[in-house]
Amino acid sequence: MIVARIVSLYVHYTGRHTLEAAGRVHVEAEAGRWPLTRVTPGERLDERVPVADWPRGAERLGRLLAAQALRIGAETLVLAGDTWARGILARRLPGRLRGRVTTVDAGGVPRPGRALLEGWLEQLFRGRMAAHDQALVGALLAQRARRGAATEGLADTVAALQRGQVGTLFLNDRGRSAPPVLWVGPEPAHLALTEGELRSYGVRAVRRERADAALARALVGTGAELVLVPERWLRLRDGAGALLRYACSPASSP
Repeated sequence: MIVARIVSLYVHYTGRHTLEAAGRVHVEAEAGRWPLTRVTPGERLDERVPVADWPRGAERLGRLLAAQALRIGAETLVLAGDTWARGILARRLPGRLRGRVTTVDAGGVPRPGRALLEGWLEQLFRGRMAAHDQALVGALLAQRARRGAATEGLADTVAALQRGQVGTLFLNDRGRSAPPVLWVGPEPAHLALTEGELRSYGVRAVRRERADAALARALVGTGAELVLVPERWLRLRDGAGALLRYACSPASSP
């Protein structure tokens, strides 16, 4: 599965396809990294524009979306919703963004409390990997070959996250298989393989959490990137590995 910087956009409109219609066009947008937006919501935008003002409103929204895309380095704008209303918006996007638009014919409406267009994004990006992420995988392999600033395996990856040492976290996309669990505390870097280990660091409020969710929360808190790698491309020990910001002795403490 791809990890991509995207702007997701859903255009709600159910009226007549004419600028003389009454009512409003409702636009929801979310800028962030997929699938990280499933764990931590991205930057949201919510606008309602009278139908008669939609061409002018779409041009203004296009500038806002372009600014969002520039801030996060978005590779793709995924556009869904009413065909007529989204078409007007697509034609008024700035040129630098227009060439990055992917439209999806999504039925229904986005589900509250979830990443915008979550289900459709999963289908769109399944089995693909961005050029940026391919380059990071290449860097991981190069560092691993020379035993440099890279690590592999759940225990070593967790230890590196405890130290804020991880620049990019790599996880195998294992589909429906049950993920392992980790012990976590209130801070992003509070994670360990066992309850005893975490308590030995002075963390009192501890709980069990799915490893994928715990690792994702830790990387958000430390500013690291996430790359999900299909096992058929690169099988990681325990399904986890990391490209490090710096190398240090294995004996270093968290």
